[in-house]
Amino acid sequence: MTSAIDKPGIKYKFAWMFGRNNDLLFYFAPILLALGLYAAVQNNIVTAGLLFLIVANGLGLNQFHLGPSWYFYFDKKNLEHWRSDKGRAMLFFGGPIIILTVCTLLGAVQPGILFLLTTLWGIQHFIQQNFGILILYHNPNSGEAIASRTLQSRSLWSASVFFSIFYFEKLVFKGGGIAIFAAVAAVLALVAIFYCALYLKDLMGQVKQGASLNVPALLFWFMGVVYFAPFALADDNETTAFMIPGVMHWSQYMFLNYMLVKYKYQGEESKQLPMAPMLLFFGLAVLVFVLSFSLQNVRLSGTFVNPIVGFLLGLSNVHYFQDAFLWRFREQFQRQSILPYLKQARMIESGTQ
Repeated sequence: MTSAIDKPGIKYKFAWMFGRNNDLLFYFAPILLALGLYAAVQNNIVTAGLLFLIVANGLGLNQFHLGPSWYFYFDKKNLEHWRSDKGRAMLFFGGPIIILTVCTLLGAVQPGILFLLTTLWGIQHFIQQNFGILILYHNPNSGEAIASRTLQSRSLWSASVFFSIFYFEKLVFKGGGIAIFAAVAAVLALVAIFYCALYLKDLMGQVKQGASLNVPALLFWFMGVVYFAPFALADDNETTAFMIPGVMHWSQYMFLNYMLVKYKYQGEESKQLPMAPMLLFFGLAVLVFVLSFSLQNVRLSGTFVNPIVGFLLGLSNVHYFQDAFLWRFREQFQRQSILPYLKQARMIESGTQ
């Protein structure tokens, strides 16, 4: 439901993406879950090996959210499109195999480099998802104040890079590069403040001219700005550093894909899949969850530790690789096979149809 509040000098608009309850539950409430899990790990409430890993991965949300990336491979129209061009076929079918192989080998010989590359790719992946959701949150041609996509992207990126360097300083320099780090941090802080201020100035300028301010979109933007703030507080353990932004990211991703599956595969469209849409959706999520933690259990036993870690990081990297193309709306096929259904979901779930 969309509601509006007019006050002297400003018009507030509450245009939720998939309805107030859904948005609060899957986009904002996971912050509380993440903080709770973080506190449990930091206070040693959970210390047992495999149980610790499940909790540290947001109760397994990390593994669950990898499943939907493979969902697209079961859609007959997707398969037909990818097979129609040799380059696309190599990208979508050969790419994951190559990434898993390289990561497994790299994990065995250079686990540090693999971890660094995976971390950098993961941060980029998180930021781009926030950017994409922020775009979806706005309603063009509705009298709503919307900053340019350049400002949306740069404000999110600059703030995220600023917070992320605290983690890498602890990881790489162990607190030893204080002077250099302080100088770099100061510059990046100024850049982040500059672009965030420009973003807000752009919005308020439009509001002064009569545009309405979409409060949920502004809240999501702010959450995206401080998304990696936990990196400035966490130690050099990647598990605790990624936990808070990770839980939020995984929850958002699962929910967005759930909405796509729910509204896309109805009637004749459901015949594009080999089984019931939701059964396939949750089945893949559970399958990847079971596979990941089965391998984690083997790793904890001390068997093939580095190659298994490499393979598990490879699963994450395959996910980053797949999503970079599956959700690229600049490509007509991807845009037409996803956006209409998300818009339909938005209209029905928010009660604006």
